[in-house]
Amino acid sequence: MRSKVYLRILVLMLMTFFMSVNIEAQILEKLGKKAEKVVNRKLEKKTEEETSKAMDTILGNKGSQKSSSGVVDSPEKPNSSTVPSTKKEEISLYTKSDWVAGENLILFDDYSNDAVGDLPKAWNSNGNGQLITLNNNSEQKWLRLYNRAYYEPDLPKELPENFTIEFDLATYGISKKNTSQTANFYIYVGDGKSPLKYGNTYLSANISPFQDWVKKQDFVSWDKGEVVRGSNEKDIREAILNGAHIGISVKGPRYRMYVNGEKVLDFPRAIREGTNYASILFYCYGVGDDNQNVLISNLRVAEGFPEPAESLFKTGSFSTTAITFDVNSAQLKPEAYGILREISKALKSESAKNCIIIGHTDSDGNDDNNMELSMRRASSVKEALIKEFGIEPNRLTTKGKGETEPITFNNSVLEKAKNRRTEFVLN
Repeated sequence: MRSKVYLRILVLMLMTFFMSVNIEAQILEKLGKKAEKVVNRKLEKKTEEETSKAMDTILGNKGSQKSSSGVVDSPEKPNSSTVPSTKKEEISLYTKSDWVAGENLILFDDYSNDAVGDLPKAWNSNGNGQLITLNNNSEQKWLRLYNRAYYEPDLPKELPENFTIEFDLATYGISKKNTSQTANFYIYVGDGKSPLKYGNTYLSANISPFQDWVKKQDFVSWDKGEVVRGSNEKDIREAILNGAHIGISVKGPRYRMYVNGEKVLDFPRAIREGTNYASILFYCYGVGDDNQNVLISNLRVAEGFPEPAESLFKTGSFSTTAITFDVNSAQLKPEAYGILREISKALKSESAKNCIIIGHTDSDGNDDNNMELSMRRASSVKEALIKEFGIEPNRLTTKGKGETEPITFNNSVLEKAKNRRTEFVLN
């Protein structure tokens, strides 16, 4: 009898032991999952904070929020005499890059004549779209692109087989694995003549800003059913996060794309010779409309490619709109160093010749201020040629002519962009 009682007690003790072990294991498993969730939440929060900090750098934003009017509050002007480290890195890339902007400007849009909150007048879209301004630079407007919508600027003419496209690209809120890993940004250039159609022949580049799954840029060439596909593995997240300047160069059959002067796509035989293009389209996919933003600004399209040496030594002068500056500033933009590199090559090939650098502005603002600004901009170009490209200082002199010698009217955004130019004259 006692043995049966002892046996039952032993069985109960063993059952209690195994149940407690199982309960502890379940508790530990739950704790482990909770800990994992906490870690993931902290990592995600850290990513969001870093994204916010990076975007604040672009916006000059110190925790301020965008108002319902599309304007970010608390503007604060940066010190224009200093060059941020990120810009110095971009300048270094452009001085070594083979990027050169097109020669003849045929389209420029900084949305300066459009109202914040609206789609730009010279653009078409099949979805929502609005202009916003950013803290620290209320003069620059950005076009916010929405999910699964095409955006097409009005082209004044068909693009020839040699041309360049440039624009500034910024993203905000594209930092979460569960919502941003499918975010994609596309640029189409095609022969489509109907609104918002890229046609039967087109070139397409795809940038994934988040790049969680695959760190690459994709390219597609479609020529009446003939398809060429390619890609390049390049981690450009940091560049996009900090605000990037995108350049596309099409020279005959060759297609190249650059991010801050660094070449990320290069296809020598992307399309057949003699192809003309009638449309440029921007498109986003996998982007949440509430908290995720893809922004573009300062669209420049130019045809042909400059030949500074040929122009300088045959005609004695060379003029370009590709040397660009910050608004109302003599601070050179990094992308300006592409054409400066080519000009320096020309000057080095004829070391006995000296050069006068002449700055020109549009007619906006005060006449005296424009004259002074044009002089400072010419001096900035001289300084860049000396410091970055090794041109002897005694070979260069500068002048400023302000708005006194326009090459066209100052009525439109494009005309003003053409008048903002730098001229080089041999003496």
